[in-house]
Formats: sequence, structure tokens, C-alpha cells
Amino acid sequence: MRAVVFEHHGDPARTLFLTELPLPDTPSGTARVRLLSRPVNPSDVMFVKGEYGREARFVPVESRGPVSPVGFEGAGYVDQVGPGVSLQPGSRVAVAVTGTWQEYVTAPLDAVVPLPHDLPLDAACQFTVNPFTAHLLLADLRLEAGDTLLLTAGTSTVGQMLMCLAHHRGIRCICLARDSEQATRLEKLGVELVVSAQDHAATDEVRNLAGSSGVAAALDAVGGQQGALALKCVRDGGRHVVYGSMTGRPFPVPTDAPLFHGVTIEGFWLPRHMEKLSARALRELTSTVTRQLVDHTLATPVEARYDLADVHRAYAHHARSGRSGKIVLTG
Repeated sequence: MRAVVFEHHGDPARTLFLTELPLPDTPSGTARVRLLSRPVNPSDVMFVKGEYGREARFVPVESRGPVSPVGFEGAGYVDQVGPGVSLQPGSRVAVAVTGTWQEYVTAPLDAVVPLPHDLPLDAACQFTVNPFTAHLLLADLRLEAGDTLLLTAGTSTVGQMLMCLAHHRGIRCICLARDSEQATRLEKLGVELVVSAQDHAATDEVRNLAGSSGVAAALDAVGGQQGALALKCVRDGGRHVVYGSMTGRPFPVPTDAPLFHGVTIEGFWLPRHMEKLSARALRELTSTVTRQLVDHTLATPVEARYDLADVHRAYAHHARSGRSGKIVLTG
């Protein structure tokens, strides 16, 4: 089977390559899935660079040194099942395992999600990361109707999902844009409250928009100076949650924020929060996400699709600023 792998951490443009790997087996309690579509997520890129919270496992393959698979989610159909598995071959599924940037993957049952046939592949392949991130981020904040939430990365898929879910709960969202160009894109998406981080009075603008109640919480997926600016906007006793680092740069934390203003600074990592869910809570959330993707409550825009063999073009496209949707690997 075809697989995108890497032999050492580094720039994906240099380290990723396509190779042939043997088909994986199907031990007891697992299903082998023929993947048809998988998104390029920021976490995938961080993983290849060696900057993610999960370590790569380099496995020796015939005729070359050890390689690591890439990709954490995808969608396709069940190809083969191991003993004790009731899933039927041909069933449409999404998977959440390491190594989805290949044609086949074996996954334990708790990492396989059966999907309705009317869910398009573009949405199905994005099922297990962004929607769950958006839902759990908001649930963890426990904001109330009328509260104000500040977002960086508002044009990202997660950012758009967060705004949609927040709107349904009566939570006001302010987007802190990277620059005027991104601010314009947010306005074209229908976002009413947008502030450019390049504006010298950005902090005052955010506070004016938030009103007397202030910014209850900030959700930051960017880091760097934009993340630092978001932190400055949070009201006394508020929360600043980091759930990504698109710039790859740390942001300076002034001691007065936690010391004198009681702002809580914390991180959010989806795998850790998923582990905390009870079986019942996971079933309910999965059902909710399925319904919202099918009825388009949550949008999963795709800007371009590339075959696995074109992984370098796909990564280059992913790295461009100003994208309107995900880059998806097919094949």
C-alpha cells in the first residue's frame, strides 16, 4: 500500500516522502480501514517537526531504515475485521489513529466511528478532531449567555465552529485578526466583531467591544505576539486557554496577569480531554457532532484536494496564509 512517512523530524517539505508498506494485519478487536480522505491539520505538521505532544514511533521497513507514519484522522470504509468485531466490511467510518496518511490503517474499535452514508467524505475525514475540539473547549470554559469570548485564528475551521456553537449559546465572540487582510476575510465570513492585531489601539478596541463585563475568556491557537495581545484583553479573573501554536512561537506572559489580575493561563490538548469523557458522554457528543455535520450546522470547508503522491504540493498549499478551508489528501 502507499504511505506517506518520514525518517527523522524536520521540515515536512524536506522530510515527507511516499513509499510502499505492507498491508497491516487485523488482530482481535480491530478493523482495517481503507482510507479515502484525510485532512492536513496543524497537529500533523507539528508531529513531523517533532513539536507535538505525541512521540513518533519509527518502525523498520524492508529495504530502508525506520520510518514513522503521519496523520491523526481520516475516513473511508471497513476493509477487514479481526475476531470479535461486529462491524461489517464496507461500513463507512472515520478513524482517529496515528498513520492515516496511507491507504490502509488498522484501528481498535474505540478509534473507529461508524458514519451515515449521507455525510460527504470532506466532512467525514474531519470528524474526529475539529468538531470535538470546538465542543470541548466551550464546555470547559462554562461561559454563560451574554459573556464575551475572544478568539485568535477565527478563520480556521475550529475558529468558525467555535463561533457557530457560541452563537447558539448566546455568547458574543470577538475575533483578533492577524492583520487587516485577515480582518477583511473574517468580515466576509459574516463576523461582526473584528479587531486587527496590528492596530496600535487593538487592546482598547477589544475592551470597548466587550463592554463593562469585559472579555471572560480568550481561546488562542496562534501564540507569539498575537497570543500575548489576546492575554492582555482578558478581564480580571478571566481565562486564557492555549489550544494551538500556529506561529510556533511562544508568547511572553507578564507576571501581572496571573499575579494582580487573577487571569488563569492554561492549555487544552484534545487527546487528554477525550480520555476524561465517560462512555456515555462520548456517545452523546459523537451523536451531536454527527448531526451537526450532516445538517451543516458545523461547516467543514475544503479548499483543495491532492493525491497522496502530491503530499509536497499539499503541504505547501496548507502552509499558505489566507486559505478558505482544509487541504485534503485523497487516494
